[in-house]
Formats: sequence, structure tokens, C-alpha cells
Amino acid sequence: MKRLCKSSNKSVIELSEDIIIEILHRLPSKSLARFVRVCKHWLKCIADPSLAYSCRSQRSSPHPCIVGFFCQSRETSSEVIDGSLDDLVNFLGRRWYIIASSNGFILIAEKRSNQRVCYVHNPATRQDFSVPVTETSCMKVAAIGFHCKVDDPEKDVISFTIVRYEIWYFLRSSVTIESFSSETNVWTTIYLTLDVPLKVCLSRYRKLASAGVIDGVFCWIDHEAQIIFYDSVNRRFWALRVNALEPWNLGVSGGVLCYASRYEGKITMWCLESNIRSPNAVWVRKYDANLIEALRNYPPSGLEAAVMCVDIHPANPHIVYLKINGTIVSYDLEKNIMENLCEIGDGKYLFFTYEWHQWPRLL
Repeated sequence: MKRLCKSSNKSVIELSEDIIIEILHRLPSKSLARFVRVCKHWLKCIADPSLAYSCRSQRSSPHPCIVGFFCQSRETSSEVIDGSLDDLVNFLGRRWYIIASSNGFILIAEKRSNQRVCYVHNPATRQDFSVPVTETSCMKVAAIGFHCKVDDPEKDVISFTIVRYEIWYFLRSSVTIESFSSETNVWTTIYLTLDVPLKVCLSRYRKLASAGVIDGVFCWIDHEAQIIFYDSVNRRFWALRVNALEPWNLGVSGGVLCYASRYEGKITMWCLESNIRSPNAVWVRKYDANLIEALRNYPPSGLEAAVMCVDIHPANPHIVYLKINGTIVSYDLEKNIMENLCEIGDGKYLFFTYEWHQWPRLL
């Protein structure tokens, strides 16, 4: 490292290229996305394959962590409620609605219902992909499945799948699935006959996006104490009753399907032990937490708190995210303690988790 002195008597530090590269190796993708514009030399360093390999090697066994939430009110368009995501995600200059999120990408639409015009957006690189408009769709309120995956770990290029079906509130013996793959860039319509007549009771006032995807199986939760599954590989659609009177939240944590239930002041976390395609599901009770006791030890809320479950941590099923009287908190079910994350104020919101990976993945 050299120190240069200018005539103004102010010292300027000149860093060697080795030190610059070492610093860049430690930066997250959102910083690298900005720093490519500093100068041609930095652009060359960031574009160097060794830097990309270093960032990928840091997550050779990736365990995503939630770093923020996109917040969607029922009346207005979207906003970001976690300041750590800075201006790189401040892209909604027009009125857009977030439909789903997956693997650091978000699916947005021009309309809350009849979502025919959609885009996939990458906040890390500010890329947009315009999803072709479906030719025959007349779905007004549709359940959405959205899944992004890395096809080539050496290139960090992703592909994505979108599935959708119209919600119905009476028994039906068939369902029509619309499926889009970025690999073929076309929509496919799939007509399925159900093994058992079902009704799907999802509400437009709750998140209609799937809670997660395991081995090509999309999962939704509804008001009938059941989980809805669609197997995009074997093209099968079915429902599964669960133990709770009303499942509070559904998610995939550490590659395992989990749901949290709340009853008489307690939160219980259940995890699916059997194969997700098995007709005989085996649920294991993992954690029991005394929510009332935790609220008593959480001064800003107290026992009169209005509590809403936002999400389950994608890697640690003992951590859930709650909205308590206008504040997002993380709640450790093992230790029965809460930690403040951010203030969002009163209001009815939908929350979409956002995971920021070390290296910006490309559409």
C-alpha cells in the first residue's frame, strides 16, 4: 500500500490491486452491482472469473437467509420495509403488485386480479423479464406458484417456472393448470381430473403465492385446515388435511415442509417427515413455544398485542417472523425470545420474503 501526498497537504491512500480484489471478494452482490460503474479497472476486477468463483464457493452449500420483506398493502402498490435493501430495489416507479418471490427474484403484475401482464424482476441486477401474455386465460383470482432455480452453478444463470390455477370455493372434480417455463418461453394448459373432489379456499386478502417448492411440488395453504399440492413433474393435484384447527403459516425451511399453528397462546411448529409425494403424510411436532410468556417479556407489545405470522425462516424452522402491533420481529421458538427487526406501522399487509444471495444471479 502506498501513500501519496498532494500539494493540498491532504493524504490519498492508493491501494494495490491485490488489496482491492481482496476487499471485493468480501462484498455482497448489491455493492458489486453498484461498484462496476466506479471505473474501468474496478469493472475488470469484478468481472474477473476468480471473483465470481470466490463468491459462488462461499455458498457451495447455500442456506438462504431472509434479509428483508417486500410489503404489499391491500390498497396501494408495493414498498420495501427493510432499509438494508437500499435503492437497488426501489424500482416500482409505476403501480405494480408483487405476486410472489423466489430465490431473490420477484414476480410482479399490473393488476392484483386477472394477472395476465407479469414481469420477473431481479433487484440485484435490475433485470426484467416480460412474461408472455396467456392467450386463453380468464382467471380472475388465481393461486400462483413461482420457482426460480440455478441451472448452471458455474454461470449463476437461473430459469423459472410459473404455475397458476383459478380458486374455487365449492367441490370440483377437475382443475385447469396454466404453466410457464422460461426454458421454452411458452404457456402450457394442463387439464387434470382429481382423485377426490376438492374445494380450494384461498383468499385474495391473503397471499395467493405458493409457500414453497420441493422437488417440483408446489404447496399452498388455505382456510380449510388443508395444504394444496401440485406436482409439476407428475402432473398431479391433491389436498392434505393437517393436525391444526387452522394452520397459521406454511413454509419450506432447510428443504423440509413446515407449518406453524397457534392455539391457546402457544405456537407449535410441525415438520413433514415423510416424502412430500407420499399419500400417508407423517408430521413431527418440532417446537412448542409459549407465545404469551414471550409477549409478557416483550415490553413494546404486552399481552394485548395483535399478532400475525409473516413467515418461517428458510433455513432454521425454529425461527418465525411475526408482525406485532406494527412491528416485524423474529421469534426464536427454542429460546422463546423475540427481537425487533423494523417498524412498519398499522395496516393490513401481505409480506414477501426477500433473500439476497452473495452473487447477483442473471435471468
